[in-house]
Amino acid sequence: MATPKEILEQIASIVKGLSITQKILGIVVIAVVVGGLLTLTTASKETAYKVLFSGLTQEDAGEVVTKLKDQRIPYKLSEDGGAIMVPASQVYEIRLSLAGEGLPRGGGVGFEIFNETSFGQTDFVQRLNYQRALQGELARTIRTFQQVTEARVHIATPKESVFIEDEKPPTASISVRLRGREKLNQHEIQSIVNLVASAVPGLTTENITLVDTSGRLLYRKQGDGEGILTGNQLEYQIKIEDTMRQKVETMLEEVVGVNRVRARVTADVDFNKVERTEETFDPEAQVVRSEQMLTENDQRGGANAEGIPGVKGELATYAEEGGGGGAAAAGYNRNNVTRNYEISKQTKHVQDKGGAVKKLSIAVMVDGTYEKSVDKDGKTSLKYQARSPEEMQNLDKLVKNAIGYNEERGDQVEVASLPFALSSVPEPEVDSMEKWRAMTEWLAMPLVYLLVAFLVILFVVKPFLKLLAAKQMETRAGGIVSRLGGHGPAVGEGVVEEEDFTLAPRGLTDQERIYRLAQSDPDRAADLVRRWLREEA
Repeated sequence: MATPKEILEQIASIVKGLSITQKILGIVVIAVVVGGLLTLTTASKETAYKVLFSGLTQEDAGEVVTKLKDQRIPYKLSEDGGAIMVPASQVYEIRLSLAGEGLPRGGGVGFEIFNETSFGQTDFVQRLNYQRALQGELARTIRTFQQVTEARVHIATPKESVFIEDEKPPTASISVRLRGREKLNQHEIQSIVNLVASAVPGLTTENITLVDTSGRLLYRKQGDGEGILTGNQLEYQIKIEDTMRQKVETMLEEVVGVNRVRARVTADVDFNKVERTEETFDPEAQVVRSEQMLTENDQRGGANAEGIPGVKGELATYAEEGGGGGAAAAGYNRNNVTRNYEISKQTKHVQDKGGAVKKLSIAVMVDGTYEKSVDKDGKTSLKYQARSPEEMQNLDKLVKNAIGYNEERGDQVEVASLPFALSSVPEPEVDSMEKWRAMTEWLAMPLVYLLVAFLVILFVVKPFLKLLAAKQMETRAGGIVSRLGGHGPAVGEGVVEEEDFTLAPRGLTDQERIYRLAQSDPDRAADLVRRWLREEA
């Protein structure tokens, strides 16, 4: 194994063979590596700080800093003062410790205001503190939304009245500051409004107003915008119009060509909510609900002697009837029927939520065809030709079927063949060399990069590798001479320096090393053989 002194001598010989440029490049690389190692070593000795809290209000930041000073915990503030940093190894421990003391409070006053009780407070002060605590807790909850960085809630509770007609409902106003360019969607806005309405007794969503710090109104009372489409309604109407427009344009473009059709749709949407109850009676469908029948029979004849109760009365009656010549007495029958019928009835309760299309109006422009002509001066011009009436009639039918045309609804469809402005301008003739020019520009930069890489390999990498190979061969030759020919100086034509062969690759025999030396440097091999012959003589 080579000694350190021999290794340094080999390194010094390699450095001597390098050019000035290669030496400068090597020095720069070594300096960068050493500097990086020193920087890492120095940075590792310093204490790493990590963010404890960021985006705190001034009150919370002051309380947190005071607690850190009391506990003698080192801390740092960011440049803008918006973040507090502590040693990275203590971040989670400090957070848990401060959370146990209710820090940070998140701005405002919460229900911790009742942790300390004081005697002598009036009922008015208690109610005021409760309102402040409720507002602070709601603001903290709203700040948990990802898009919200700061929130404030103001609740107005009217004075109670003994008269019901004089009572007024409470109202609330919410102000939020959003993070960057983020926005709250309709579901999140409705969630915030419902959250506040559910937390305050007697408060409804109609009495809540939500705004952001840039002055945009995010939510307002429904009664304030009567006759004005809300954001959801307008979005729904625009979506219907865009869907029908895309249907018409994509269908007709398959026939007349791309970008040769323009359609515009106007949808009249009914957003009124209607509730109706219908009762229908069918007189033909009748059923007997109840029936009552009464029958009376009264017949008087000679065979049956009837009269006043008692023997005398009966005989007297019989005598009077017999006096009439034995004729039969008159009798009567009485039938009384009472029937109650139930008429069939159908009750229907219908609730329309709105959003139905009342009327559609669509206008479609279709580009015609153009005939190219060349005048005497060689200028090219296009002559417009309108489409035939049969073709326009077919296009009109296609449009009506695509949008669901309903004549009873009052829909209107107009399809016209008109010349487009851009289509009437002749297209410039394509230069035959334009295609090859574009291809040349596309291949130019890769070819330049390839040429630069080839030059670097040819003039930098190859000479460096060749120099290293030459130094290695000299080392091998010197080792062979040292092992086979002694350590004395060479006598003859050339002078060979004594070099150690211990750094050469192992696993090769002396014959293989001599064979490789003869292939790589024949002159040196011949000189070595002459030296052997002289030494033997």
